[in-house]
Amino acid sequence: MPQKIIDLDPTKPIEITVGELQFPPRSLIILLGDYDPALDDQVLSIMSRVIVPGALDPGALVLDDARSSGCAALLGRAALDQDQMPPVLGVIPHDRAETDVEANHDVVLRLPAAWSDGCKWTFQIAEQLVKDGSGEKPVLVVLFGGKDAEKKAAVRCARRGWPVLVISETGGLADQITDAITRRADGTLPAAPVDPELREIVETAIVYPSSIDAPTDDLTRIVFGRIDARPETVGATLQVAWARLDEMDMAARVRQRRFRSLEMTLILLAVQAALLAILTVTAPPRLAAYLHTWYIPKGSLHFLMILTPIAISIIGAYNSHFRDGTKWILLRGSAEALKREIFRFRARAGVYGDAQCLQDSRESKLAAKVKDITAALEQSEVNKTHLELRPTRDTKRETFLAPDEYVSVRLRDQTAFYIGKTRQLAVQLTWMQVLIYVAGGTGTLLAAIKFDIWVALATAVVTGLTTKLQVDQVETSLVQYNQTLASLRNIETWWTALSRWEKGRLSNIDLLVDQTEKTLESETAGWVHQMQSALDKLTEKEPVSKAS
Repeated sequence: MPQKIIDLDPTKPIEITVGELQFPPRSLIILLGDYDPALDDQVLSIMSRVIVPGALDPGALVLDDARSSGCAALLGRAALDQDQMPPVLGVIPHDRAETDVEANHDVVLRLPAAWSDGCKWTFQIAEQLVKDGSGEKPVLVVLFGGKDAEKKAAVRCARRGWPVLVISETGGLADQITDAITRRADGTLPAAPVDPELREIVETAIVYPSSIDAPTDDLTRIVFGRIDARPETVGATLQVAWARLDEMDMAARVRQRRFRSLEMTLILLAVQAALLAILTVTAPPRLAAYLHTWYIPKGSLHFLMILTPIAISIIGAYNSHFRDGTKWILLRGSAEALKREIFRFRARAGVYGDAQCLQDSRESKLAAKVKDITAALEQSEVNKTHLELRPTRDTKRETFLAPDEYVSVRLRDQTAFYIGKTRQLAVQLTWMQVLIYVAGGTGTLLAAIKFDIWVALATAVVTGLTTKLQVDQVETSLVQYNQTLASLRNIETWWTALSRWEKGRLSNIDLLVDQTEKTLESETAGWVHQMQSALDKLTEKEPVSKAS
């Protein structure tokens, strides 16, 4: 006999009923099965080596039908063999004989007679068990064989987005699903099933295919990869990734400020050199006497005339050797690449989706990406600099994101960034072009009134402003940012137009994340290429290797 059979009260809401059981929220493994008893030994092995260890560590509640035969019975035997009993919960109909109730289950819930659809109420109980504040704990459904009852349960899994680990070669529904999703030798899929419920499962359910003879390690990776959602595991991986991103971001900002300062200094020195050359030749005696009354020694203009090109040479040599501009571009490109991987990971999309993390965990995939990105930097000029991190940690960044949270945190945040940047660049481009036109017109005026020597100063100003526009890639960046902004807005418009059901489809979630990150990747790649080309022209050097 089980330790406890609880008769549920049909007059109470299901959430209150489950709340009174005081089960702590945890991951959930649901067992479904109806198969040939000849497979009991193989199924028992899976229970003993995969399901029960998963229930103990990382920790999950196992839910089944608590029968004294089939999956529930084998689970009870496997649980009894452990040094510590895992948490096991059974749900039975009101007319089940107590002799047909597995004796090693901790708690068995007996549905009232009014709840005739046992599958419906079992899944409502399961929904309440995994609720954790505003979210839900992970759920994994394991299917052995199966008939009509298991088919109805699988349909409910598909509608909830709960993945199903299908153990093929166990007959029944499991083999039907496997056959329907397995590609033929020519690469094509079989025709859609005629049975409407089976077709819904095949087309909409998240299916992890495996077999009764699959290596235990493969099954363990699937089960543990789905149910192990401990915050410390996810948080630790994201903490490392964010730390490396912060390092690159801070180093990029430092190099950017230094490069901009030196760039502006060179432009001002070039204009100053032209002014000093003119004053050295044409300064009238009264101007010289006026300057001397302000305690400026005689010969100062000549001294500054000599000092200015020396300063230009020193700064130019520094730029040529240390190449802060190139380091800034490489660091910024790598930081943005890592940020894209972090947000793909947090959204659990693409290669970080559950279906693609059966052999390798998403955490190991992110760690590999961090290694690849940092290794590329180590092969560039950045390895000649120092990366310093100011210890900061924001636990809000170390969690998974629901689709709407991704839209808010990533898509809308980047949209706001590009709105601000396009406004800033448009103003900068307008004013600098106006100044270029004014300086050019002034040079023409000076030539017309016979002040030919001062035309050189106006020319120097025009050259300096033009050089800054070219190096900063203001006009090109403005065009790219506007294109990216339009694409991001189109993505958000598309997502907003989707129905609630469509927003829950994994294919649409993957598309949302993929299109957003590819749009940002395209903009960054274009910016890196154009900025590097501009710097190469400025320094008259061959392009250096760039981090992707």
